Amino acid sequence: FTSKFKRLENSREHMGIIEVKGLTKRFKDHVVLDNVSLDIPEGKIIGIIGINGSGKTTLLKTILGLYKPNSGAIFYQGKKIEKIARAIKKEFGYTSQDSSFYQKLTVRENMRYFGVLYGLHHKELITNMKEILQFVELEEKKNVLAQNLSGGMQRRLDLACSMVHRPKILILDEPTEDLDPSLRRDIVNVIKKINKQGTTVIITSHLLDDVENLCDVIAVLHERKIMHIGSVDDLRKLYGKQEEIHVEIASGNYDRIIQFANLK
Repeated sequence: FTSKFKRLENSREHMGIIEVKGLTKRFKDHVVLDNVSLDIPEGKIIGIIGINGSGKTTLLKTILGLYKPNSGAIFYQGKKIEKIARAIKKEFGYTSQDSSFYQKLTVRENMRYFGVLYGLHHKELITNMKEILQFVELEEKKNVLAQNLSGGMQRRLDLACSMVHRPKILILDEPTEDLDPSLRRDIVNVIKKINKQGTTVIITSHLLDDVENLCDVIAVLHERKIMHIGSVDDLRKLYGKQEEIHVEIASGNYDRIIQFANLK
């Protein structure tokens, strides 16, 4: 019995903390995800990349339980997510592509509101708010209306609201979208700090530089399926010799198109 238990325990270690198995999601006749399978390792940062409309946000919302799969299943720590909705609410944090906070509330008021939604008791909420505001460097802005924050600070507030209950899983949809390079670097560094505390992070992006600097694992979502999954080095080896860049002169002179093939 002991040896059997150890085999089961070892097999569990090689499975993801979140497992997506044969997931299909459609809206009426439109198939968005088709037989998608994906293991998300605990304590890592996984990036899901793909062009706009490839189904990245749909995949995140299905993992969160906001959408119900048409077929397939999603497991969190070996249990189907639809059967543990309370645990998902308690242990998952989510930042959407659009800002989730309220413009007319201050930083503190927004965090308090989301903390109550997550079911935190007053004492725990106050402690978490103080520590997380310091963590995302918004302590000095705690009484400022959200609408008066800079773009980078608003993104930090989004992160703070999704972290106020100290989730084990943090899901971020395009977290560096529409930020300039300097602010993108700031947000990338905050996400790294979050992950170093032991939080599993799932992000979507089409900004390859950010994904390369952040992620331990990258999944490529294309034509409704996960086409490839691996480390940055794995994907670089896979695509590096197949990459082709076309540069077209603005004047429309097609004779001066420059092609580079077999980049390394």
